[in-house]
Amino acid sequence: MDPKFSKGEGKDGERSLRGLSVEETFVEAELLTTIMNVSSTAMMVLNLLGQIRYANPASESVLGIRLNDILSRTYDAPEWKNTSLDGGLWREEDQPFNIILKTKKPVTDIRHAIEDSSGNKKYLSINGSPVFNKEGELSFLVFLITDITENVLKQKALEYSESKYRMITELSLSLVYDMDIRSGNNHWGGAIEEITGFSAEEYQKFGFSEWFAFIHPEDRETTLKLFRESSESQKKFSAEYRYQTKLGDYVYIEDNGIFLYDEFGVAYRLLGAMIDRTKQTDASFALKESESRLMMALDAAKMGIWSWDLETRAIFWSPQTYNIYGYPGENFEITEEKFLSLIYKDDLELMTKETTNLLNDPSRSAYRLRNRINHPDGKLHWIEAIGKLTRSKDGKPLILRGTVLDITEIKLSEEALRKSDERFEAFYQFSTEAFLIFDAGGLTVKDSNFAFQKLFGYDLEDTPQLKIRNLLSTKSLRIIRERISTNQAGSIEIVCRKKNGDFFPALVSIKRFLYKETNSIAYSIFDLSPLKEVEELRLINAEIRDKNKLIEKQKLELEMAFENLKRTQEQLIQSEKLAALGQLIAGIAHEINNPIGAVKASNQNMMDWQKRYGLASQLFREAILSVPVLEQKILKTILGNLDRPIEFYTGKEDRLRKKRNRELFLTNGFTNAQAEELADIWVDLGIGEIDPSYLPLFHSHYIKIFLDYLSLEIQFRRNTRSIQLAVDRISKIMYALKNFSRFDVSGKKNKASIPETIETVLTIYQNQLKRGINLVKNFDLVEPIDCYPEDLLHVWTNLIYNALQAMSFVGDLEITVKDFGEEILVSFRDSGPGVPEEIQSKIFEPFFTTKPPGEGSGLGLDIVNKIVKRHGGRIELSSVPGKTIFSIYLPKNV
Repeated sequence: MDPKFSKGEGKDGERSLRGLSVEETFVEAELLTTIMNVSSTAMMVLNLLGQIRYANPASESVLGIRLNDILSRTYDAPEWKNTSLDGGLWREEDQPFNIILKTKKPVTDIRHAIEDSSGNKKYLSINGSPVFNKEGELSFLVFLITDITENVLKQKALEYSESKYRMITELSLSLVYDMDIRSGNNHWGGAIEEITGFSAEEYQKFGFSEWFAFIHPEDRETTLKLFRESSESQKKFSAEYRYQTKLGDYVYIEDNGIFLYDEFGVAYRLLGAMIDRTKQTDASFALKESESRLMMALDAAKMGIWSWDLETRAIFWSPQTYNIYGYPGENFEITEEKFLSLIYKDDLELMTKETTNLLNDPSRSAYRLRNRINHPDGKLHWIEAIGKLTRSKDGKPLILRGTVLDITEIKLSEEALRKSDERFEAFYQFSTEAFLIFDAGGLTVKDSNFAFQKLFGYDLEDTPQLKIRNLLSTKSLRIIRERISTNQAGSIEIVCRKKNGDFFPALVSIKRFLYKETNSIAYSIFDLSPLKEVEELRLINAEIRDKNKLIEKQKLELEMAFENLKRTQEQLIQSEKLAALGQLIAGIAHEINNPIGAVKASNQNMMDWQKRYGLASQLFREAILSVPVLEQKILKTILGNLDRPIEFYTGKEDRLRKKRNRELFLTNGFTNAQAEELADIWVDLGIGEIDPSYLPLFHSHYIKIFLDYLSLEIQFRRNTRSIQLAVDRISKIMYALKNFSRFDVSGKKNKASIPETIETVLTIYQNQLKRGINLVKNFDLVEPIDCYPEDLLHVWTNLIYNALQAMSFVGDLEITVKDFGEEILVSFRDSGPGVPEEIQSKIFEPFFTTKPPGEGSGLGLDIVNKIVKRHGGRIELSSVPGKTIFSIYLPKNV
């Protein structure tokens, strides 16, 4: 027996602890001492004067104060340095000793703070109970003290945590019980109503049997077994079970208690506290669910998580992390060495430096790093890793955790955007086209390139002060403003004004776009002055070529043929199929004159070519023998390719090809002047862009001789091609006339292309069509069919000429050829006044005509209808004013 417990008197000199006999006191004290000595919870016994009469050994570790010092103090000794949890004054009315003295009832979870022997703050939770003697008088007070320092400090730390996920632990109130095991009666105190829903009066009626009846049936047997084992082993117990409330639902209970034993070692009393852990349990479930949702969200975002234990050197990767690095988790166990082998060598030093700085700098707790990795697919992948470091209380790095994301597509997009910006700046600054960029809102100049400054005569410093009205003529300014206000696209020809006041024609394109993060308007300005001069020279040359005697002779021969055609006009008109030929004579003469002019001009060019070719070819033969074999092969390839059709470019295409050629020369060591000259010559030849494999030739000393010879070769091919095209055009007209005049008497079908037969008729009517007819052709790609081609020519002639007459040769004519599976549809739509509804059923009848006497026989549409039916097809009419459509359906196979 502890002498400090068995001895000691109060101020009134009481003879024993509870006023009992010495023998009785010794027995009961010994029993209490045994129970308290084996408990790991701090337990104290105080007399009614507040003196600590007993403290079990666990008190020393719980309070952090030597046992002798504890026993020498009263409950309110200043050495405790008692405070409330928040550091304020611990009021007397809040102290458990004073509460029990006043109420004679147990107290639960009374919290406050003390200082241990080392001056450290200790946070305590006290559960206390009064102990009465046999007469029912208060004898002494028993307190169970729990060290909650760690929980309180964690709670305080959590309040200041910057983490997105905070675990908030709320300490629940306890339900304290004192059960007489022999009688089964309980004395309840504390948070009765808060936990059970019963009032204190109602719950005081609960004895041992009622208490256990409210334990969940699934937990009851386990809990009873635990109580029995604890009673037999004389150890404290801690049980968790579900407990039914007054409303019938269940709460999760943490039950901590201890048995008291008599002198025979038999448990006669049970002291304990029930704590409502429902919120903590629900929070645990919620945390697990939240973690599950987090993993799902990370998977959806293709983001992986990882951790690195700096003490055990263990690395954890989530499945998504393995996917990002290209390794299935089940076949690849990650280690530090393997991880470092995945890092691209040029980024390894940066990663090592960043990680080292994080670990060695106590002020840092996180990092963000982008680096490349060696992916198993053989390509470099970009990843972004975000890590956060957890340190111990003394600042030692413990665990590094974070996320990883594959940002390869983002990096590739950024790189592509950067290169695009660089290409734009290079094109903008070095283009031969003048560029001027305005702010879309205020119409103030933001930038101009060198070509603009050179063309208009301004300096770069003048750019911010430029006004659009000072750069254009009055009429051009009005046109530009209309274009901007209506957002019209395309190029327009206007008149610009230079700094010195000179006007010049220009081709301007306007484009709205985003330039340097602001809405802007760009003007692309191309000087048309050289083109105008060339056009004037071409007109002069055309007049000279018209005087060529050889072409004049050919013209006379063709005019004689034309006179012969006129003499046969009366004979052709006698046939309904050739009735329209008389309307075509004047147009045919005009159509023949155009190719005659082309032949005359080409002939003159050939005469000029002949004068230059002798000397040029001699120099070329001498030069080609003096150059290396590689250059000879290049020339041979170029000459071989000249047999292809010569290209003719628009102004914009011409400038684009010259620009690309110039850039190729510049990047291969040519001076700016050489590149400019060679690029212009090459495009003017009509060959197009330079094949990079031709570049060795341009370094040759004889390049000018070669280019001069190539120019003559190209000139020869252009003129011969022009003559051939002119002859082909005349042949086509004559072929159309021949086909038009033929009549099919064989009665046999031939393979013929429907679009080609229509083109033959359009060739005959070319002169009438181009005067005032807007012709639209919608031809599908249809295979040739078995038909009577000459008869179909009559059908198309009749329908086309009828449409032209109905529109008085001014309007819209749309011809459509469509593939309808088993049939081919040919439709003619005109914008004439239409066929009146009352006569639409009669127009295919013989001798019915709406034309004045002498202008029509009334057999045209009748013959058309018969020809279509002869092919096994049908013809339909749909007509309203402004829209008349004749639709012919021809079967593919009959």
